[in-house]
Amino acid sequence: MAIIMAVVGGGLAAYRGFVSAPAVETLTARPFMPHDPTGDEFAFDIAEPHPEDALLNVSPFTFAEADGWARKPDFYTILVFGYDEGLNTDTIMVAAFDVGSRQAYILSIPRDTRIDVRRNVQRINSAYPVGIRFNGGHDGGVDQLKREVQTIIGFRPDFYVSVEEAAFERIIDAVGGVTVYVPFHMRYDDQLGFRINIPAGYQRLDGENALHFVRYRLGTGSQTITDFQRMEHQQQLIAALMDELMSPRTILRIPELIRTYSDHVNTNLSVGEILYFGEQFVLGEIELHSYNYPTTSTRIQISETQTRWYEIPQAEAALEIINNTINPFTRDLTMENLQLAR
Repeated sequence: MAIIMAVVGGGLAAYRGFVSAPAVETLTARPFMPHDPTGDEFAFDIAEPHPEDALLNVSPFTFAEADGWARKPDFYTILVFGYDEGLNTDTIMVAAFDVGSRQAYILSIPRDTRIDVRRNVQRINSAYPVGIRFNGGHDGGVDQLKREVQTIIGFRPDFYVSVEEAAFERIIDAVGGVTVYVPFHMRYDDQLGFRINIPAGYQRLDGENALHFVRYRLGTGSQTITDFQRMEHQQQLIAALMDELMSPRTILRIPELIRTYSDHVNTNLSVGEILYFGEQFVLGEIELHSYNYPTTSTRIQISETQTRWYEIPQAEAALEIINNTINPFTRDLTMENLQLAR
């Protein structure tokens, strides 16, 4: 979604006086206070967590040049997440843009990734609603999600973009739809009347069907896919949307895109910074690379009668991807920069 916003901004790049390169702050690492190993990490549920336990404690540790840390020039990282009316964040990505090499990266994080945090439901998609409840509304939810993302990638992204499902549909409709390859006939019906019916092959999808394409997980009399396959569909749709947004015909649709962005997209990027990214995107082709955060699926026994499904981060494989793609530093991140659940 950061890419969407950047290209929308590109349509306004004529307003050159407002354009400003984003300023990145010094990032932090190892901000986590150690947990009490004797404590009961499953003492409460997400519905009634204790604020002092539900939120990660932060103790600043600065990447200092004196210790050999330096930022890559003109390299920006963005936390991108989408949420529905119930505040479920089933789409979580970290995007990076290297202006000099004109390379863009997306690292998708499985929603069931287990995080080293003291609450009953330790999945990363619980971070945003917990932060909203106990840490000051939307801004608190974003901060909480940033903290928990940092535990598995080693740094906090510079910026964030959060997108409501309604915005996603309207952006697709505003550009006139997108063309994607549907690997099989996606069919789903439930008792509440919700229905998915997308034939296999190359399809031109409107906003509603595009949302169905990226949300599809369980089929009715059809194929069921994994969360990793669903993340690949999300990445495929973003690439298709990039193509549409960079098309000359999209210029005529800029007013509707701006209205959608204003009504349904939240970000800590300023207008000038958005215009900067938009300007970069209209200067020439940008190569997009997409990856999934590596995990191992497992069931964890949390009581005599209850188990919970988690995706357990695979540190070495994750660090290799991170250091080759979204790492904003000139030196590699290591295990010392991570705090992973076991």
